[in-house]
Amino acid sequence: MKKTRRTSRVGENLRDALVEVFRHDLKDIQLGWCSISDVEVSPDLHYAKVFITGLKEDDAKKTVEALRKAAAKIRHFLGRRIHLRYTPELDFRYDETAMRALRIETLLHEVNPPGSAPVAIEDEEESDAVGDDAESGDDER
Repeated sequence: MKKTRRTSRVGENLRDALVEVFRHDLKDIQLGWCSISDVEVSPDLHYAKVFITGLKEDDAKKTVEALRKAAAKIRHFLGRRIHLRYTPELDFRYDETAMRALRIETLLHEVNPPGSAPVAIEDEEESDAVGDDAESGDDER
């Protein structure tokens, strides 16, 4: 979805209102250690993708499924908290960004452990190039 200043601002307001709905209005859904990482709103403000992340991937995915089932009820409560002409349809999704970053970080630690020396690129080529420039500079004077 195309991000504009307006959709970003509405997304932030939706995120804040959804947090309040989760805290005060939803009593039957166990959210655990999940949080809303981002809300992307369509340009016409009729649809919103809500990205959920959590400490444990399995728990977060179960929470997303429960939120998808209760999307109509959440939208009803959301409509009471926000003041828009149209309350957007909510699409709850699991945000894999944190898990991808963790996987990349572990792969990097496997390749280059923290205690070892970093892998150097050919330093000799650079020193030769610098030396050649210095010698050519002396010849011109």
